[in-house]
Amino acid sequence: MAGPLWRAAAFIQRHRTGLLVGSCVGLFGVQISFHLFSNTIVEWLYQYWPQGQPAPLSPQLQSLFQEVLQDMGVPSGHCYKPFTAFTFQPVSGGFPRLPSGAVVGIPAIYLGSPVTTINHTLIIHGQRVNWQSPEGARLRDALTLSHNAQKFALAKEVVYLESNMAALQILPVPVCLAGTWVLSVGAKHALGLYGGPVGFRVAFNLVAIVAGFVAYTFFKDSLAVALEGWLDRRTASLSAAYAHGGVEFYEKILSRNLALRSLLGRQGEKLYTPSGNIIPRHWFRIKHLPYTARRDSLLQMWRATLNPGRS
Repeated sequence: MAGPLWRAAAFIQRHRTGLLVGSCVGLFGVQISFHLFSNTIVEWLYQYWPQGQPAPLSPQLQSLFQEVLQDMGVPSGHCYKPFTAFTFQPVSGGFPRLPSGAVVGIPAIYLGSPVTTINHTLIIHGQRVNWQSPEGARLRDALTLSHNAQKFALAKEVVYLESNMAALQILPVPVCLAGTWVLSVGAKHALGLYGGPVGFRVAFNLVAIVAGFVAYTFFKDSLAVALEGWLDRRTASLSAAYAHGGVEFYEKILSRNLALRSLLGRQGEKLYTPSGNIIPRHWFRIKHLPYTARRDSLLQMWRATLNPGRS
């Protein structure tokens, strides 16, 4: 066993720079491929299939999406392909400036009554929703958005795609990997560990890996929270109508989560807080801004547009 392990360690030592560069490029490529091939991946994952057939994009949803693009002044050369999604919120992927373009999934629930009638079956976490129950009625109301709230939700996805946020969110993995390697090698040289016992270097490498993972999670979560706040503010700044739509959008999400909390019983209590926020899976990580904070931030922006002299 010592022979193969020794040869592997020697190979890594000789080609460590090439292996590092290859690993960083490979990690970046794997993550960016989701957006480069989004036309196939996103549609396959989120396409709405009523009665065994993919739902075509209705003229109502097409008109809504075009209205958002016009409000934002998106250049005609940017390529977007909207489709009907089964999700509660819009989904997207891709780069509109590339020939392959970007895709945006518009929730079928934006059509209103065809999807949220009492005759339409909705299964959530294996449980069928009873639309006639108080919780079902609350859920139906939470899924019904006004025109401005729908426009805010779609505009937020367009801002995300136009600003190339996807590429920025991919950076933490290769950056932290390269940073951990460079700092650990420098520290081992400074401490003289390369001339000492192998066990010391192994223990130091384990500590460096743990520290690198902690730095990665902090960097990734901090970046996600900052980008979410910026995304909301940028979208709401389009007009007072968009700011008001954003307030309603997050109010509806909180109301929907509270309805699901009641419908799902104990499972719902593990997923959602009494205020409607999502309970983090890990106590030491905050991957997203709380919905209450996002609503309150947009509420302040909306009030500022109504009373510019007091802002």
